[in-house]
Amino acid sequence: IISCSWGVIEAAAALVGSDLCPSAIRKWFVTLLVHTPSPRQSITQAGTLSPAFLSGICLTIAGSLLRRRCYHVLGRLFTFELSIREGHKLITSGPYSIVRHPSYTGCIFIHVGQILVLLDDHSWLVACSGLLPVDGYTMMRILWATRILLLSAGYVWTIRINNEDAMLERSFGKEWTEWTEKVPYRLFPGIY
Repeated sequence: IISCSWGVIEAAAALVGSDLCPSAIRKWFVTLLVHTPSPRQSITQAGTLSPAFLSGICLTIAGSLLRRRCYHVLGRLFTFELSIREGHKLITSGPYSIVRHPSYTGCIFIHVGQILVLLDDHSWLVACSGLLPVDGYTMMRILWATRILLLSAGYVWTIRINNEDAMLERSFGKEWTEWTEKVPYRLFPGIY
């Protein structure tokens, strides 16, 4: 929900900063969303789409579509908890024919995409919110905190992936082993 809210705010800021937005709507949005000493400059900055911002949007959309596809392929077998359900079968089609844990790959795309969007100089959060000082020192601290957060999440995901693989191996034995030979990578083809 929070991610979607940020996405809507970012899209609104980009629209308000563009020439497509009527002046009456622009004025209302500026009053509502811009909390900086120079609102006009902030809106202009937020209305400019940078390569990092666009890359972040693309990664977020790609990750969301990948996760949605995984939910569809797994169907009733999808759960947020590690479990083997009655009548469980090993799913090896769709995105699971490329990597063994594509839903987590989608999560990574979403999180990296959101970071690129939210911490870009042209994002509403940086350019207009007044919540983040834009000086280099503050941004460096935020980037370090983001790195620590991503490394921590990576550590937790690695443990979960290992547990999931062990559970699937116990449950499906030879079928799982044959699948891992065909699909050796967990998250990214050719990398991991």
